[in-house]
Amino acid sequence: MAGPLEGIEILDASAVLSGPLAARVLADQGAKVIKVEAPGQGDVLRYVGSGRGGMTATFHMANRGKRSIVLNLAEARGVEILKDLALRADVFIQNWRPGVAERLGIGWQTLRALNPRLVYVSISGFGPTGPNSQKRVYDNVIQAYSGINDVQANPDIGKPEPVRQLLCDKLTSITVAQAISAALFARERSGVGQHIEISMLETAIGFLWTENGNEHALLDEGALPVPPPGKNYSLMQLADGFATATPLTDSEFQGLCRALDLKGVAEDPRFASLGARMQNLSALADLFKNQFADAASSLSREEASAIFDAEDVPAGIVVALADLHQDPQVVANEILVENEYPRMGRVRETRPTARFADTPGAIPGPAPDLGEHTDEILEELGLEMETQALRDAGVVA
Repeated sequence: MAGPLEGIEILDASAVLSGPLAARVLADQGAKVIKVEAPGQGDVLRYVGSGRGGMTATFHMANRGKRSIVLNLAEARGVEILKDLALRADVFIQNWRPGVAERLGIGWQTLRALNPRLVYVSISGFGPTGPNSQKRVYDNVIQAYSGINDVQANPDIGKPEPVRQLLCDKLTSITVAQAISAALFARERSGVGQHIEISMLETAIGFLWTENGNEHALLDEGALPVPPPGKNYSLMQLADGFATATPLTDSEFQGLCRALDLKGVAEDPRFASLGARMQNLSALADLFKNQFADAASSLSREEASAIFDAEDVPAGIVVALADLHQDPQVVANEILVENEYPRMGRVRETRPTARFADTPGAIPGPAPDLGEHTDEILEELGLEMETQALRDAGVVA
């Protein structure tokens, strides 16, 4: 069945992850996406990570179901072809550094004049202005500047730590996908598109600040400083793995104490109520590191899961990434599915995350080879008679 974005055409001139993954989310929801790549190696993500048959898994995950055209935007004719594609598009996405699109002749003002209904998305690392706006950016750079490394500091050591995944890229992609959907909805009312500017830095800070900024949000005197809930997150080592628990309410805390046979802890006035625990967070953190940890250390994963669930304690058993595909909850919800593709063979991948009852969408197919659809797209533009000449001139590939 068709997805909710059937009939929407997206021109994706972005690379690596923040823009491509946003477009892929929309492709899963039924949008038709043309990926514009530069001659030569194309998107560098084609070569990053585990691969098979000449394509990496990460590139596939971020670009499945798209078509690829190779356009040389250093050539005037290449820019003209992109403009022709933009005339037909509903959305244009780019994540060059601020000013690059304008220098190429395909900035917002230019494409809006050609297609007033176009939703134009500019993704950058630091935003369009400011001292770092022209700085080269990858995910770890934004983690450093946004406060994420600071928040991740191990409280026992105090040194900043990275989140060991492309968190800021992926957060930005989700933000971009949501913003595009909102802009398309606004266009249904107004009849015109608009320019969306999204920076990785602002996305990361907006994500972080909701609870991690609480100590710094109340500026007037008299505010009671309390660390954010996640500051003391920790893992308990079990006999055969690890677990975590978050007993926030009084009943949850008392349930954890019963599960670990620590009745005396539940009666301690420092921990007897939520208010008391909030006043004694340091002692609470020590409790988790010592008494709770000692009591849990002899339990197996199966035993810990059973006793925590029996007391209705919010707790989780750490599941290894390699084991996710056989976790009963993941299996029951079919979160990971297997598909077979000509180039990569069998691939285990996530199904579209949002589940629409009437317009469900689907995984739209494999990621494209570099320039796989160049001829097909040129034919749709009526340029089939020029294709070889364009290729000989280095305009397309």
